[in-house]
Amino acid sequence: MDALASDLKRLQQELDEDSAKAAKIAKDAANKALSERFGSLRYIVDEHHWDEDMVISKILVDRKEEMLALAQKTFNSEVLLEEDGAEEYKIHLDEGRIEVDGEGVETSIGEFFDSDDYHDLNEAKLAKLEKLDWFIIWSRTEAGEFKTEGGQHDGNYSSNELNMENCLLTYRGLPLVIPSNGTDIFSNELEIHFVDETRASIEMCDV
Repeated sequence: MDALASDLKRLQQELDEDSAKAAKIAKDAANKALSERFGSLRYIVDEHHWDEDMVISKILVDRKEEMLALAQKTFNSEVLLEEDGAEEYKIHLDEGRIEVDGEGVETSIGEFFDSDDYHDLNEAKLAKLEKLDWFIIWSRTEAGEFKTEGGQHDGNYSSNELNMENCLLTYRGLPLVIPSNGTDIFSNELEIHFVDETRASIEMCDV
C-alpha cells in the first residue's frame, strides 16, 4: 500500500505541475476540431464552463483502483484494529438527551456540541490524517442508552457535573460510554482516503 501511495503522490504532483499545460492543449485541440468540422468560429469551447480539472491522469486513476482493490483484499476488521498506527476515537453526537432514573431531565446538551473545542478537536484529528499519503477511516454510529463505569452514582443528579471532554459527554469526570442494554448500529462505513483528497468506499464482509 505504501509503495502504491508513494507512486500516487508522485503522479498527483506531476498532474499539478502539468494540468494547466495539458488543459490548454486539450482546449486548443477541441476548438481546432470544431473549426475543421463546422467552420471557423461557428462553435468554440465556452471559457466560462471550461475547467482545468477536466484533464485527469489515467495512470493516477489506475493506481487508486489498485490501492482500493488491495485495501478490500487486505483490510478486515481484525487487521484494522491491530494495524500499526490505528487509533480508536469515540465521540458523542447531539441527537440524544439526558435521563435520570428513566426520566428525562431539563438539561440542554446542545451547547456542548456548539462549542469551538468540540469542532476544533475533530478538525485537528482530520488535519493530522490528511498529512499522510493515505489513510482509512472506519466510522460506526451506535444508538442506545449509555452510562458511566461503576454503576450508580451516589447523591442527587446535578447538571453542573455534566461536561464534555475529548468530544465525549462526561458525568463527574467519567464518560457516558457504557451501554445499559446493548446498542443499535445505525451506520457502518469504511473509506480509503487518497493523497489527491479523493476517497472511495470499501466493502468488507466482516465489518
